Amino acid sequence: MISSRRFFQRCLLFGLAMLAFCIISACWDYRDIDRRIFVGGVGVDKSLQGGRLKISFLIPIVRAIAGGEGGGSGGGGGSGGEKPVIVEGTVADTITEGARNLALRLNRDLFFEHMRIVVIGEEVARNGLESVINPFMRQTEFNRRSRIAIVQGKAENIMGIKTIIEKLPSSYLDSLYGNASFSGKFVEGDLGDFLHQIHSFGGNALMSKMVPDTNEVNIGGGAVIKHYKLVGWLSEEEIQGINFFLGKITGGSITVDDPRGNGKCTFVILNAHRKLQLSAEEPVPEFELKVLAEGNISEATEGVSIDIEDEEIIERRVSEKIRNEILKGTTRLQDDYRVDLLRLGEFLHKYHPKLWKIYESRWEDLFPDVKISVSVTADIKNIGVTK
Repeated sequence: MISSRRFFQRCLLFGLAMLAFCIISACWDYRDIDRRIFVGGVGVDKSLQGGRLKISFLIPIVRAIAGGEGGGSGGGGGSGGEKPVIVEGTVADTITEGARNLALRLNRDLFFEHMRIVVIGEEVARNGLESVINPFMRQTEFNRRSRIAIVQGKAENIMGIKTIIEKLPSSYLDSLYGNASFSGKFVEGDLGDFLHQIHSFGGNALMSKMVPDTNEVNIGGGAVIKHYKLVGWLSEEEIQGINFFLGKITGGSITVDDPRGNGKCTFVILNAHRKLQLSAEEPVPEFELKVLAEGNISEATEGVSIDIEDEEIIERRVSEKIRNEILKGTTRLQDDYRVDLLRLGEFLHKYHPKLWKIYESRWEDLFPDVKISVSVTADIKNIGVTK
């Protein structure tokens, strides 16, 4: 009886092992690649049908892209003048519903893991982003490394842009964010960063701003999101000032008058360091920000030599201009929008938790009255070769 019991246990274990092997090795969610549509971008606007969304999907046509590499009908087995990308739109109550509706029309499954850009129209953003971004938070199929921006106007104007540089608008829009080392005048970050920010700060966030033109897009400036709604815009100088405040400057330039008054000097930023500290606790918190900007002189008025005295003047002027940009950005957030996107509350929570417990419940009302002093030091490392 004992031997038969052991035999039964062994058979049961063997059966379970084979079942597990079959389950693990099987591709239960397998889809043929030719049954998928790879979505490069998603645009969201308000529909004329009250309360609904007009959702645009940027879809690259693989056969047209492959055919275009050969430079005409004779190369790559291409399809002649077929467009490399199409924009398909649908009207729905949610983004998920729109994707399902489009899949029925196109007879293929939409695949979002290669998505590069999400753009949201201004009108939708002013009405509220909470329901719009919800599927991006819940569903892992959306690429978290894609970019997200608010469009000044309609998102469909961005989706339909015909670039002269890239074949795919999604690649062009994504590559714009690679210029952070050349400019600090826009909000750099991806969808994952944005979702983390807006969740951590109670529906408040800084977002990229996009302005469409005929053949190009400008991403300078930023969109201010308060309680999940777009409340206004920030200029390029104000965004650069806030980037200095947050320690997010990785490059850019500052142009000032040259010491002799004959033209301009351009200071190219190599590094920027900031130090924020609490200088007073009552009656309202006071903060002190110190910024050190290191860089080179890349351009100056032709024929003007730069000596030590001139160098000191340029450093003072660059320091003052950076300070003014920082104050412009902080003042707009405090006085006009009254939203703490400077992350001062986060600073108190992290470094002064006891004080934060006192102010936390009324921080939104207190933030506009917070005192911020700013000092900037510019340090020229190299004046360049003049001879």
